Formats: sequence, C-alpha cells, structure tokens
Amino acid sequence: MNKKIIFFLIFTIFTFAAKATQLSNKVLVSIDNSIITELDVNKEINFLKFINKDQTTSTSELFKKEIINSLIDRKIKDIETNYYKVDVSEKEIENTLYNYLEKIKITSEMLNSFYNKNEIEKDYLKNVINIDLKWSKLIRQMYESRLNVNLTEVNKQIEQEKRNIEDNEKFKNQLIIIEQNKLLNKFAAIHLEKSKKKYLIKFL
Repeated sequence: MNKKIIFFLIFTIFTFAAKATQLSNKVLVSIDNSIITELDVNKEINFLKFINKDQTTSTSELFKKEIINSLIDRKIKDIETNYYKVDVSEKEIENTLYNYLEKIKITSEMLNSFYNKNEIEKDYLKNVINIDLKWSKLIRQMYESRLNVNLTEVNKQIEQEKRNIEDNEKFKNQLIIIEQNKLLNKFAAIHLEKSKKKYLIKFL
C-alpha cells in the first residue's frame, strides 16, 4: 500500500479519535477556575444508575440538568471547604464508605467491577463522601451556636408517646438530634446559595 495512503488513514483515525474525545470532554459549566464536562455528567449518571440498581434510567434533558446542578453544588462545596481548610480523617471517610455500601447492599468487589467497566476512577465515591463530610463539618462549625431546639415541642411529643422514664430520656435525645439535623439542613441550603453568589458560574 502506498505510504501516503497509509499516512492518510492513520491521520484520519487519530483525527476522529481526537474529535470523539473532545465531544465527551466538552466543557458544560465553568466555576471560576473549575469546570464540569460532559464526561463528568456521564460518569455521574452511570454512577447513579449503578447505586440505584438501574432504576434511574431517565436520559431526558431535565434529568441531565438536575445532574449538572448537583455537580455544581458539589463543586461549590469542595471549593468552600478547601477555602476554610476543613479536613476529615481517612478513618471517618472509610467508615462512612463502608456503612453506605452496606446500606445499599453493594460490595467493594461490585463497586470496583463497576469502576473498571465504566472507566471511572476508583476513588469516585470516596471523593463524594469526603466532600459531603467536609461540608457537614463546615456547616456545623459555622452554625453550632444557632442550633436552638424548641424543648416545649419536644416535651409535648414525649408526653404523647407515653413512654417510661428511662425511655423518655433516650427518646428526648433522639428528638433533639432530629430537630438539630433539620436546622443543619436548613442552614446548609442557605449557606450553599450564599456561596454560589461568591463564584462566577458560567453555562457554556
């Protein structure tokens, strides 16, 4: 075969391969110096399908937008926690990862098999958990002094349950924790919206 033809064929193959890579790596959103690509969205969709046992099968534009917004939120949380130098221990991350996988009935072997099959980095879920833990820690540090629970309402609930004295104390503590977590979730949502205004988010 003519050398020129061989060169042309090789060049064409590499050109198409490069274009395919560009398509999958198309930048969809920029957040200051960070980006979210089409590849990031596809990874997240595949991951959600995996942990939900393929129940999340929607490929609609609305679903894609929800994924993009979720990735934006995660990116903002990561930037914010890094800015405030929030850190969590490796043990805490590993424990949370173990408990989460046990809860959704997925083994480490199944997770690694999924990563290999979909060419996803093996610390994908670990990174997500790390960001979530750091974000929770940041919100608690910032709003700890504002976790005032209405004890009158708590006591009313205890009375309605009509438990014995020993159970009452445990139940009361449980109710206080639940109410505090509700407040933390509220503050987390407010702080996330405030944080978004600090950064330049551009949809490309």
